[in-house]
Amino acid sequence: MSGVRPGGWHRSPAGFIRRTLQAADEYNLPFLASALTFDALLAAFPFVLLLLIGLTHLAQALVSGSAVDAAALFHRFFPPHVSTPGRDPFGTIEQLLIRISENRGQISLYAIPAFVWFSTRLFAGIRTALNEIYDISARPAPRRHFLLSLLYAKLRDIGMVLATVVLFLANTLLTTGLALLQSRGVARIPELAFFVSSLGRLLGELLAFSFSISLFYLTYAYASLRRLPWRTVLLAATFTAALFEVAKRLYGLYLANFASFEGPSGDANIGAAVLLILWINYTAIVFLLGGVVAETWELRKMQQRQRAKLG
Repeated sequence: MSGVRPGGWHRSPAGFIRRTLQAADEYNLPFLASALTFDALLAAFPFVLLLLIGLTHLAQALVSGSAVDAAALFHRFFPPHVSTPGRDPFGTIEQLLIRISENRGQISLYAIPAFVWFSTRLFAGIRTALNEIYDISARPAPRRHFLLSLLYAKLRDIGMVLATVVLFLANTLLTTGLALLQSRGVARIPELAFFVSSLGRLLGELLAFSFSISLFYLTYAYASLRRLPWRTVLLAATFTAALFEVAKRLYGLYLANFASFEGPSGDANIGAAVLLILWINYTAIVFLLGGVVAETWELRKMQQRQRAKLG
């Protein structure tokens, strides 16, 4: 590689970064990330519908009694706010939840198969991209009938979807529960005051970050046909999770300071939607870059072993 010192790129952090960026360019990461972004958006729509359907079931399960007004039911789960028609900041969300609650049986008939199809398509894209980055084509694949190979790949994708959904829901429930404890729990249960302390918040952030690492670790380790050493996978997962958290914080700052449920123009909300798509694309790029980091790290270790043998 031009510009690399005679000692080899694997001898310095700067050389490692240059080699990683060169490999990312060779694999055409922006193009691969665009494909993953499209698949993620297709899978996200039915997934959000299923989450909202689950939310309606959970909300009604938490309220005793058989006859419940849907509007009053969802209204009580939002923070205190003005409920005057036309000025309710959560009015649109409440109406959406009410409509989903009224038609959730019919919506589920379409949302479940759509999510299964598009989510497995997403993980098939992830598997293909990681196989390309990990140079699977350079390794002979086991000989199978193409139908068996297709079935095996689809079962792998379904397994990855289930594992990812479990981790995602666990992370969501945990972070939501901690947020509720910090906002309302102390007033009712003083023993929970630890969770609103600085140490409690820090532990909550570290726990959420560990869930992100676990999610990326699972994907890097098992989505591809190649098995990398666990230390290399952990390095890539930590790298990706750190950059993902940075983007999540920046997007949260935009929502908190610029996007608004009120106002006649809605330009800020349109900007939030556009930024959401850009954030998904950024996440796809960072995810693939983490795979390149793992592959480059393995290549670095191989070259170091070869140098050691040559003396």
